[in-house]
Amino acid sequence: MELLPVIKKISTAPSPAVLWELYGHLLAAGADAPLLRTVETFHHYLCDLQGKATARQYSELASLLDIGAVGGLALESLIGGDPHHLFQRFLLGTVSESLMVMASRQYIKGWQSELASTHSQAAWFIAGELWKVSAEMQPDLPAEDRWANIQQLLAPVRDPETPNGAKAVLLGWLFQILLLSQLLPLL
Repeated sequence: MELLPVIKKISTAPSPAVLWELYGHLLAAGADAPLLRTVETFHHYLCDLQGKATARQYSELASLLDIGAVGGLALESLIGGDPHHLFQRFLLGTVSESLMVMASRQYIKGWQSELASTHSQAAWFIAGELWKVSAEMQPDLPAEDRWANIQQLLAPVRDPETPNGAKAVLLGWLFQILLLSQLLPLL
């Protein structure tokens, strides 16, 4: 089995499918547990991102459909029924539909919360792996400095103001670096 083409794919376009292919190569080669754990965690992270992105698209669509329904119900209130109660029906329908739209927007906020958890779990794993790499490469570095450096590197991921896309890019890049550094001895 040729490992170099798979490694090139991981360094240019990581995906769950590419990591699955790498996993097979590594299992066949008898790779060590830390390397396999990095591949598994990176795979899990990318799968979570894909699943949550799909869920977000469906939540956005549901919210847009709810917004469209408000207009339809408002029109129905204006067209049908007793003209003396038109304003009351319109007001009640609008309030009811507005609440439905606001409720559907909560699904999107829930998705953002789930995605924050996914980023946090990935950052936790990466922090531990970076600690190990740093300890091997700089054994004399004081623990406080080592942790400060790791925290500084992962600060954007831990900042709630950082956009989710930027967090995913940074974490993906760090996963790639960790994985490639662990794969070097096999080459």
